[in-house]
Amino acid sequence: MWIYVIYSQKGMDSMEFWSEVLERIRWKIPKASYDMWFARTEAEWNGDVLYILTENQVCKDWLNNRYKKFIALTVEEMTGEKVEIQIVNKDANDRKMNYNPKAPYEEIKNFTLQQNIMINRLQKRVRELEKKVVYLEAGDRIVR
Repeated sequence: MWIYVIYSQKGMDSMEFWSEVLERIRWKIPKASYDMWFARTEAEWNGDVLYILTENQVCKDWLNNRYKKFIALTVEEMTGEKVEIQIVNKDANDRKMNYNPKAPYEEIKNFTLQQNIMINRLQKRVRELEKKVVYLEAGDRIVR
């Protein structure tokens, strides 16, 4: 769970984190393999487990049998920690959700943290844009 929190503090949600993992994988395997097995995957954290969601059972089985260790090593390379990887078919609802009484609290805490990070980013961007507007308005007065 703490790995998810670290990436949340960097302003990343599960899909942003997974996008970075996919970017690394993309450069390590043939394009055809990436397009066939990885391009349409999604990911989400549940506690300390990173669930890789596939579109169908064939993709799930292929990734489990041929790429699971590779995915785990890529995630470990990014996080510096071993992470449990579960590859599941998102339509089959075969995720084994571990009951954790603190999970709802942790999820809300992480969600709130993500929202605060996003708000801070957006506020910073608004300030930058406001400065540009003032600059452009000042330049427009000089030209007239």
